[in-house]
Order: sequence, then structure tokens, then C-alpha cells
Amino acid sequence: MESWLIDESLAIDETALDAQLKKLTVMRGKKTPALAIRINDLFIYDTKKWFGSADIRLDALVIHGPKEEHANNFLYPSTYRFSGIKDGQRLPIVSPGQCLYYGHPCQFLDISIFVSRDTKDSDELATLLNTELKSEEWQNAASSVLALSAAAPQAAAIAAAVGGAVTLGNIAYKVMKNITSNTIGLYRVSWLQYRDQFGIGRHPETGAYREQDFSFWYEVVLDIQQDT
Repeated sequence: MESWLIDESLAIDETALDAQLKKLTVMRGKKTPALAIRINDLFIYDTKKWFGSADIRLDALVIHGPKEEHANNFLYPSTYRFSGIKDGQRLPIVSPGQCLYYGHPCQFLDISIFVSRDTKDSDELATLLNTELKSEEWQNAASSVLALSAAAPQAAAIAAAVGGAVTLGNIAYKVMKNITSNTIGLYRVSWLQYRDQFGIGRHPETGAYREQDFSFWYEVVLDIQQDT
């Protein structure tokens, strides 16, 4: 298990989740709301202590349950690069924030965020993960997530899928550390659709997370302008 500076994931109570699912009338194929994940005010207070360089990369891996008609679309890696970052300087992220994900999640929304030293000619996270697609660990974890494309999944299947997403996030962490030892697993969480409403809102509600030499906040935003 990889070590994260901040891990806000909660254990899944399968009995409570099953009871909740039984109360819901789920229309097969119904489109879920469009959501965006945006990170803001990311400060690194001592860049040289952690990275030995002022060139920083921000990577994120967002995973959610697949939809039957687009079963393979459940994995969203992203990479952003920032040069010349000084101690205590906010990464030059423009308001309303750096968008780490935009889409229509299903069943759960799993978020992993990494900060690393940006090494010359390093590949983006999406390319780096291609080397893992045939590994047994990756395929087993991905199969757990893909199982949710079946109709009306039960709580046990959702819990297994979230566990698979956690494994995929940890694999991404290992991949990042292989290209540079200066990689920090900044944050991870799994938000459920029905228990947590995908985590819609600001995190934390006020102020910012502050752990060691890092601080930031992020939000999960409902796109109220989407087509209906």
C-alpha cells in the first residue's frame, strides 16, 4: 500500500449501501450529472527539500464506474507542468482552478493526485500507464471496476470496484516514482454516488489542506449549464 500525505477515503458499509440501493429507482442508461474536479491554491513551501528542482509536475488519476455503453471509459489520467517555482509560491493555476476531470461519473469517483519534480522529456501519466496495461495486477484491478458495467450492481460489486480503483491509483503512484524518486502522493479519496453524492462541494469546506510543506484545496462542481 502506498503512503499518501492525505487520504480521506472512508470504509464502505455494504449493508447500509445495499439498503440505500434498494430504495432507489435506477433507470438503465440514465445520464448522470456532468461534474468537474478543480484544484486551487497549490503551494509548495520548500521546493528544494522535496524535489531538488523548481520545475514541478502535477498529475492526477480519476476513476469512476463504467457505463455499459462506454465500458472502457473509466480512467482519466492528466499531467500539468510548471517551471520556475520558488519556495512558498503558488503554482500558476488560473481561476477557477486547474481542471483535473470533467465528465459523467457513475457509482463512484476516485481521485489520486501526485506532485513530482518535472524531469526532462518525461512522459505524461497517460503514456506511462500504458506500460502497465498487461500486468496481472492492473488487469485484475481493472476487471473489478469493469464489473460495474453490468445492470444494477450490488454493494459488494461497488466496494470491489472501489478497491480496484485504489489499486490502480497505487500502481500509478509506483509508475511515477519509477521516473523520479521525487514524487509525493499528495491526496486520494473515493466518493460514492449515493452515500457521498460524488463529493460535490469544496474540500475542505473552508481554508485549505496543509500537510508538511504542501497546501491546496479542491472542489467537485456540478455543471448546471450542461444540456438536459
